Amino acid sequence: MTNLLRTAFDVGYRLIDTAKFYENEHLIGASLKIIFSEGKFKREDVFIITKLFPFRAQSTLDVVKQQLKDLQVDYVDILLIHFPLVPPSDDLQQWNHKPAHQIWRELEELYSLGLVKGLGVSNFNCQMIVDLLSYCKVRPVVNEIELHVFNQQNRFVEFLKKIKVYPIAYSPLAKYTEVVNNEVLAQIAQKKGASVAQVMIAFLLQQKEIIVIPKTEKPERLQHNFEAQYIKLSEEEIQVLSNLNINMRTVNVDTIPSFKGVPLFD
Repeated sequence: MTNLLRTAFDVGYRLIDTAKFYENEHLIGASLKIIFSEGKFKREDVFIITKLFPFRAQSTLDVVKQQLKDLQVDYVDILLIHFPLVPPSDDLQQWNHKPAHQIWRELEELYSLGLVKGLGVSNFNCQMIVDLLSYCKVRPVVNEIELHVFNQQNRFVEFLKKIKVYPIAYSPLAKYTEVVNNEVLAQIAQKKGASVAQVMIAFLLQQKEIIVIPKTEKPERLQHNFEAQYIKLSEEEIQVLSNLNINMRTVNVDTIPSFKGVPLFD
């Protein structure tokens, strides 16, 4: 982890996206302590986003204090509600999450304490966002959603931009092993002297106000992904890639057994 983060910072990355659910906050924290002690980078250079699930039975304050302890920082830059629900009972009669209005009040308290500098959501649909905006005192600044050439969510993305709740694109490479041989992507990549991954990232980056967070565990891929920002696609190529949209998701809670088939994104 230390080598991965140090390499990422050297390449030019400044945003770390993590979550309690990922079970790696303690590893990131230990690595950041080492890297900051080396003097080249400091806390203010790094933008940390983390997330939590809205479990009814947990203290949000206690959870976030533990996340900060694990990350070995005094604050996170943005805290997100990871999903608007948690797994219900098998018969779907018992719901185990705090409703958004309740968890949001608790997040606003964390904001007032200075433990988080900004608030946001993840995997919220349009109705959820509209409801949240009707009562929040601290507005969400981002909505982290799955975006890539095969799942573009164009109307939703444009709406988010209008209301200044900016989209963060997770899974921008979709299931890469399944799409790397796509003929359209391969042809454009060959024309640009780039990889399919770089073309997929560049497609999102050229749509202004979309934040793109490609994931890799391989230090050698960091530079490769980072350089996607320098690839300029023509309007014709953008249109060709736009036509690949088939609303295909790689992350879908209705396929996760513990979520009991709840069709969250319908």
